Amino acid sequence: MSQVVTIENNSPDEERKENLVDDMDKCVISNCLIQNMMNKESFYSYSKSYWQEQPSTVDGMLGGFGNLTFADLANSAEFLAKLTKNSDTTLAIDCGAGIGRITKGLLLNIYDKVEMVDTCQEHLDHAKEYMGEKLFSRVSAQHCCGLEDFHPEANKYDLVWIQWVTMYISDKDLIEVLQRFQKSLRPDGFIVIKDNVCERRECAVDNEDGSVTRSVRIFEEIFRKAGVTIVQSKREKGFPKDLYPLQYYVLQ
Repeated sequence: MSQVVTIENNSPDEERKENLVDDMDKCVISNCLIQNMMNKESFYSYSKSYWQEQPSTVDGMLGGFGNLTFADLANSAEFLAKLTKNSDTTLAIDCGAGIGRITKGLLLNIYDKVEMVDTCQEHLDHAKEYMGEKLFSRVSAQHCCGLEDFHPEANKYDLVWIQWVTMYISDKDLIEVLQRFQKSLRPDGFIVIKDNVCERRECAVDNEDGSVTRSVRIFEEIFRKAGVTIVQSKREKGFPKDLYPLQYYVLQ
């Protein structure tokens, strides 16, 4: 959700743009110079340290934009209700779950059970207090790791919800994450990515939290390389204009 743009790609070289994620040795978008983040360990430790320092509150989970949570959850609920109208709603997984803002406010209103995965154990430990004991009893598992290190079981989830997380995953790892989650879907299951997108540059980097906001072009290239199908894409309406636009991608 960052407003801070520190690096952008201004190259007119169209051939270079067609090879956005071909260099698998790079940790991030291959035609952007990401200073001080050119190895995997530093790339992930930067964002992990940022989120470990955030309070285990709704405002903390939204990086200081806690005022957006009601509209965000309401819009997601409307979107997901239409998507799951004729689908099985047994088990979902909330990726980048934190204290369970989305698990509580969205997924457990639709799914019988939800698993949570996050890099910060402290945030996961606050989930029971935040959600309440009754709701938390329907959280079937918690996983403390980054998605780049998460290996889900095959044929398990009806929904994989990934919101404001892809910006912290390298191109190479995101391709592999999507491939693993594709195999983890039950018949007619979906992966939903909800994340910010750039409109007038290939990518933008936030030096505060280490996030990389991608363009639609880069997202679609990553999806192509991962072998996932875009079932639906939609732009969030009513999102603040001073923040990057918010996009839904439904994948299978």
